[in-house]
Amino acid sequence: MNHSESGESVADAPAQTAKNAEEILERIFTPDTKATPVEQAERTLRRPQQMIYCAISNRNFFWRQHITKFVLDEGSVPICPFMMFDYYMLHTISKETVRDAINNLIMRADQMWVFGSKSFGVKVQIGIAERLKKPIRYYDISDLPYRVVNVPEGLVSEE
Repeated sequence: MNHSESGESVADAPAQTAKNAEEILERIFTPDTKATPVEQAERTLRRPQQMIYCAISNRNFFWRQHITKFVLDEGSVPICPFMMFDYYMLHTISKETVRDAINNLIMRADQMWVFGSKSFGVKVQIGIAERLKKPIRYYDISDLPYRVVNVPEGLVSEE
């Protein structure tokens, strides 16, 4: 069917094209609507994020929320024992039980990121990650809450 058969004039054709272009531009520049739970699940299954074990000295545990936010902002999923177990769950369970849980989390993580200085416990966690051939990154957190800086392992101090 041509324009004359549909009742449209040829002069109307450019207006129709402009309307379609406006619709396309509107879709491009309109903020996305929030994904439904099903859409979020589908996206996660198609593109899973890296699970990052956050190794933090007991002396720096008060930075746990900033570190967790940093890992999320980097596009990964943080595994932060101090967020999960607080400080040995206020000493209501044994340290051994928490250590077993921590070791299992290291085993299941894709990478380990070390934040701040290396305490004895953090060194043991690094040793586990190294034996499991996990990638390890080191971060200086002396400027928290303002910034976290990726540094070579040699610049990380020990406690």
